Amino acid sequence: MLHPLWYKYPKDTKTFPIDLQFFYGDSILVSPVTEENATSVSIYLPNDIFYDFKTLALVQGKGSFVKLANIGPTVIPLHIKSGVVLPIREKSAMTTKELRKNDFELIVAPDARGRATGDLYIDDGDSIVQPATTSAKFAFSTGRLDVSGKFGYKAGVKVARVRFLNVNSTPFLVTYDGKTVKRGDYSYDSKNKVLDVKVAAELTKGFTVQYK
Repeated sequence: MLHPLWYKYPKDTKTFPIDLQFFYGDSILVSPVTEENATSVSIYLPNDIFYDFKTLALVQGKGSFVKLANIGPTVIPLHIKSGVVLPIREKSAMTTKELRKNDFELIVAPDARGRATGDLYIDDGDSIVQPATTSAKFAFSTGRLDVSGKFGYKAGVKVARVRFLNVNSTPFLVTYDGKTVKRGDYSYDSKNKVLDVKVAAELTKGFTVQYK
């Protein structure tokens, strides 16, 4: 679950001594403030594309340290490593049981080649021997997200929306399973270059979302 930076960037010798930053899973870079009463932290970003977890704006790592300031006492700086499709719950909850009732959203964070991949596994969260499971695969390239896999477990939730990062301009066409998405069902944030598309896709079959 937790990976040191050098595990993801074994050729970058600057990552070897870093022990206060780490990856949560394959793609979320955690850079906590560890000094008491501090409101800033110096973090190392390898030579790669990252995305700020809060704003979803692109952050270009240059293999150097960057100072983050004005960090509140309840804030932990997070960045998403590029090249991933990250499934997260749309809303939080107080218990795991309640959380499992909330829909998903997909964050598509493309790499320098404009590609991203990811996966999602779901079961009942209780049985030792699972009667049914869902295993979805995500693949993004050149403005098109394809969702495929095996959908045996009825999770009772949907993919509520897809958030495409590093989209350089407002698209003239957005489609969901080949059908045009109405203008009111998608929005574009020109400042952070984020395209949000409402899909309400049932996790019972594959689907595609594309923008041009």
